Amino acid sequence: KTCVLDVVKGEKVKPVFEEPPNPTNVEVSLQQMKANDPSLQEVNLNNIKNIPIPTLKEFAKALETNTHVKKFSLAATRSNDPVAIAFADMLKVNKTLKSLNIESNFITGTGILALVEALKENDTLTEIKIDNQRQQLGTAVEMEIAQMLEENSRILKFGYQFTKQGPRTRVAAAITKNNDLGNAAIICAVSN
Repeated sequence: KTCVLDVVKGEKVKPVFEEPPNPTNVEVSLQQMKANDPSLQEVNLNNIKNIPIPTLKEFAKALETNTHVKKFSLAATRSNDPVAIAFADMLKVNKTLKSLNIESNFITGTGILALVEALKENDTLTEIKIDNQRQQLGTAVEMEIAQMLEENSRILKFGYQFTKQGPRTRVAAAITKNNDLGNAAIICAVSN
């Protein structure tokens, strides 16, 4: 008979600290956007869960005429299709915004398609993040996204995890082409 007398020690647990709440003052940011304040170039509403839907729509409306905000983020704000549609309307007319992050919300294929359609008319946005919505978007929506990215040479970064191989491959090729075109334009501008 063999007796095992080894002692097993547990691994020490490293404490995980919660992130502090987002310090952005929603009302002040909205007023600055409406006033087209040149000092406000980035708005981060991430993880602020209690922003009413009408207020989020007001942000979209304010962005229509704002000429200074270049980056807008509303990830994990419980935004839904009406908010996405308001931002789609904004994208049709805004000529300043470069980056939009609407990840981790409750936007369905309807809202995403509205954004995709708006991007066909927008030539300033270079980055959009739409991943991690409550509901999967489906093949039809993913195919529309792929087609839009093939037609829009301005989008350089696109945040979404595709579920189907076909759209994923098309989007990867489109984003690579867009980045190559952007680099070629920079090289031409530098050499002139």
